[in-house]
Parts: sequence; C-alpha cells; structure tokens
Amino acid sequence: MFGFLIKKSFWDLWDNMGRIFAVNLVFILLILGLYGTTFLAPYSLIGASAALFVIYLAFLIFLGAAASYVKGISDFKPDEIKTFFTGIKETWKTSLSGGLLFSAVLVLTLLGMRFYSALGNMIGLIGAMFLFWVFVTVNLAVMYYLPVVNRLNSTFLKMIKKSFLIFLDNPFHSIAVFLGILPGLLLSVLTVFLIPGPAGILLWLDNNLRLLVYKYDYLEENPEAGRKIPWRALCLEDNEKIGPRTFRNTIFPWK
Repeated sequence: MFGFLIKKSFWDLWDNMGRIFAVNLVFILLILGLYGTTFLAPYSLIGASAALFVIYLAFLIFLGAAASYVKGISDFKPDEIKTFFTGIKETWKTSLSGGLLFSAVLVLTLLGMRFYSALGNMIGLIGAMFLFWVFVTVNLAVMYYLPVVNRLNSTFLKMIKKSFLIFLDNPFHSIAVFLGILPGLLLSVLTVFLIPGPAGILLWLDNNLRLLVYKYDYLEENPEAGRKIPWRALCLEDNEKIGPRTFRNTIFPWK
C-alpha cells in the first residue's frame, strides 16, 4: 500500500504541476509575509507580534482551502484553480479551530517539557518524557486532521477524535507517512517551496487517507478479514486511472 501511495502521489503531482505551482505561490507570499514581520520587531514588538499572528491565521485558512482543493486532484477530479479561493468560505472555521487547537497543544507540551527538564530530578525526567510522547502523538495525529475534515466530515470534536483513532490504528504506517514528508520538505526548500511545497505535502496526506478509507470500507464489509487487506484489489481502479506510463506521456502528459 505504501508503495502505491508513493506512486499515486507522484503522478498526481506530475499531472497537476501547474495547479500545485499556483497554490504554492500563495503560500510563498504568506511565508514572505511571516519573514517580513521580523523587520517590524525593532520598531514595534507589539505591531510585529500582531502582524505575525494575523499572517499565521491566514496561513491556517489557506492551508485548509488547499487541503480541500487537492482532494479533487487525489480523486482524479481536479478543479479550476479559482475554486481554491471559493473553497475558503467552506473550510475556514475548521481550519482555524483545528489549527489553533493543535498549535496550542504543541506549544504547551514544548513549554512543559522545558519546565520539567529544568527540574533536574526523576520527576522532571518522567514528566518531560511523557510530554515528549504527547508531542510526538499530536504531531502524527495532526497529519490526518485536514484529510479527515474533507473526507470524513463530522462535528469538530469527532474529527479530532477520528484523527487520533486513525493514527492509533496505524501507528507504524503513520510514522512511515511522516518520514515520507521529510524528503518533500527538503525538496521544497531547494525549489523555494514550489515543488512539492505545502500543496504537494497536503496531496500526499490526502492520498494516504483516501487509501486508508478503502481499508476501512473493506473491513466493514468483511469484518472477519482482520489485518489481511487485499491492497492490490482495492487500489486496482486507481491504478488503472493512473494508467501505464511511458517516457513520452511522462514528459508530455497532454499527448
């Protein structure tokens, strides 16, 4: 399944390079805006902090809209790029609420780890280790939040719950998916966040949940199957849509 996830994400990215570029340009502007706030700090720390917070909120909103947009790419139904902006009004509440909640939890765990580490005793060590694993768990669960919002839409608390449950049900796979993000981040830095950039990473995460949904649908119909998942059969239709690739239609996909 993981191999097919790599294959599908690569071809989805390749076939929709222009769309991914366009979405990532918005994020590049936001990243530049975040960097620009550092120049305000010497003149007004309050003003710089306020600008930083506003741009961060905008980043969360656009992150949610981008996640909604790349779902269409993952489903082989890419929309015009203008729908990326129209989707903001449909996703901004869940994007902000989830983003702020996860951000707050991560910041608090980091502060807690720092506090317990400074105690210099066994209680401090135990507390810091506990918060470290909380930090790791939240980071791995947050990968599922936006895909869950778009594919398993429910109430806010249920979507948070589903994100953690999916991670806990697939811990090693989730770690592999997280590690798969790291080369994408490196390539993003080398390409100034154009490829794969935030949009490409969101596409990777959405494809991941898309395939996991196949697994849960199969288990719902075949509860006796246990962990024996016929991934080849479940991914057959997607594999046929990707189709055989030659060098020519890789370089010239419109031909």
